[in-house]
Amino acid sequence: MPNKTIYVREEDVELFEKAEQLGGDNLSATIAEALRRLVATEEARKRGFEEITLKVGVWRPQGDSDTRPVKFLGRKLAEGTVYTGQLASRDDRGFDYRIYQTQTGKIVIRWMRWSRWDKESGYADYAVLESLPGYDQRVAGTLDPDWEVVVPGDILQEAAEAIGQDLAEWIE
Repeated sequence: MPNKTIYVREEDVELFEKAEQLGGDNLSATIAEALRRLVATEEARKRGFEEITLKVGVWRPQGDSDTRPVKFLGRKLAEGTVYTGQLASRDDRGFDYRIYQTQTGKIVIRWMRWSRWDKESGYADYAVLESLPGYDQRVAGTLDPDWEVVVPGDILQEAAEAIGQDLAEWIE
């Protein structure tokens, strides 16, 4: 097995010792995993991808929210808002949609139902798909598979154009 010597600065010794403890006393494997992640991240950045963090879950008005982060290397393809409120402006409630492409080519769709009313919770969920859904195709959530949405056509079209696809419906 080949050997590599790593010289550690005095101020980094404690960091290396802690990494060795956390990595199961196999510092070589821990360093290799960190380097794999660094190389993958930097190569993805050169291709226009970045680390994306989505917050999903429930935001309750009482403050006892139940959210979690979801991370991946990707790029945003499209986003949009659909207003569903009751005011004349209809901007008191709505859905935000974002569509991403991962570095491996998968499609991530995140949607959030939000409200500006004091006693209403906000919810966000996501789905990971092999390709863009078609128009009027229902997409099931990952956190709650019973919560399905249909992504608005203009947002789907924007995402399709960003990856060079044509989502037009052919009728003959």
